[in-house]
Amino acid sequence: MTAVEDRLRAALHARADQVTALRPTFRPSTRTRTVAHPGLRKAAVVLLAAAVTAVLLVLPRLLSHGAPSAPADTSPPAGPSSSAPPSPAWPPPDEAPRPVAP
Repeated sequence: MTAVEDRLRAALHARADQVTALRPTFRPSTRTRTVAHPGLRKAAVVLLAAAVTAVLLVLPRLLSHGAPSAPADTSPPAGPSSSAPPSPAWPPPDEAPRPVAP
């Protein structure tokens, strides 16, 4: 070892002997945050999520309560409309398929 290293080591040992306690010299404030019980925190989060979900499910119904509804005097069409094209007819099952001409 060099002379500088020996002097540094001796100085550090001398400083280390002066330390008597590793506690802070100041008192912690009384306003420190208290940790809530983890089970209580989970229950509060679940309860809050359930309340938000209930509000989101009920709110649209409450908001649409005053909205006018669709008119009830219109009736749906009775049958198929006449403007629709007819469906294609399939060949009867007893006919054999015809060969295609080249």
